[in-house]
Amino acid sequence: MITSILFDMDGVLIDSEEYISKAAIGFFKTLGVNAKAEDFIPFIGAGEDRYIGGVAQKYGLSLDIEQAKLDTYAIYKELIEGKEEALPGVTRFITNAHNAGLKMAVATSADLTKMEINLDVMKLDRSWFHVLINGKDIERKKPFPDIYEKAADHLESPIGECIVFEDATNGVEAAKRAGALCGAITTSFTSSQLLDKGADFIIGGLDDFPDFATVEEFNRLLQLYRGRQMAIESRNHAYVRYSGYKVGAAVISRQSGKIYSGCNVENASYGATICAERGAVMKGISEEGKLDISSVIVVTDDQPPAPPCAMCLQVLSEFCSPDAAIYLCDMNNNITTYRFDELLPLPFNLLKE
Repeated sequence: MITSILFDMDGVLIDSEEYISKAAIGFFKTLGVNAKAEDFIPFIGAGEDRYIGGVAQKYGLSLDIEQAKLDTYAIYKELIEGKEEALPGVTRFITNAHNAGLKMAVATSADLTKMEINLDVMKLDRSWFHVLINGKDIERKKPFPDIYEKAADHLESPIGECIVFEDATNGVEAAKRAGALCGAITTSFTSSQLLDKGADFIIGGLDDFPDFATVEEFNRLLQLYRGRQMAIESRNHAYVRYSGYKVGAAVISRQSGKIYSGCNVENASYGATICAERGAVMKGISEEGKLDISSVIVVTDDQPPAPPCAMCLQVLSEFCSPDAAIYLCDMNNNITTYRFDELLPLPFNLLKE
């Protein structure tokens, strides 16, 4: 169970990339160098030593990196103050997490100066974070795992009980090398770039999370997003030569918490076609034997998202309780939720209770 949350800052809590990029470009301009925004992309999430130093190296400059950072931060502060605030949903999410009793840490590769500027701009209650770690607190920056290992140690949380929210490929790699669950946010890089580094699921931002009141509710939401990601990835492998209609599905085992995914596999004999939901169920049964499903996630590109067919609902009725959650998802992160008995109130039942 996830009990602790480790936040990267830039791109996760605040949309600062535009401002630090402009600040760095402005700094290099004072040196007579016309740096471009794309010059900084490889160094996002790796800390300002690399962010500024890497571009300086590209243009053959020798810098006093500490003074260069101070000059850049001065420009950054002027640019961002009064123009930015916490990203949508951040304050609500952190309030929910605090009230639920989740431990929280900020672990940013940025220096203390930039971290303090951002916290002031966001007007976040610092006391809700059990620890604030900046790039000066560690020697090896992301993609090395050190910063997230250090944050977990300070929280006295096993890294396997931590989730990291990251927006940069360097940060995702650091989180996964540390051994944490990683939710990736698409403010700086594409979904495919973040998934290539091992992200467990993709969201647009913390605003995607509905309100939650307990650690258990938060973990159920994490299972939903992990299951949706697995269903999307399975959907990519759908065999749909006849209809072209791709479906991905995932089921979550109540007893083990494991997630099993499947895709639709068509056949020239339409009756032999296997739906994604049944594929996921069969995978779960083949591994666990008796399967008790707590949730079913179905991903299509329909709007509104399509429900399981009647045949799949009947199959699912053997393994789902009436109150099992059915999540119908489209490819734009919209989710509609039903109880199983809302979709199939009267299944066939030949078994005596």
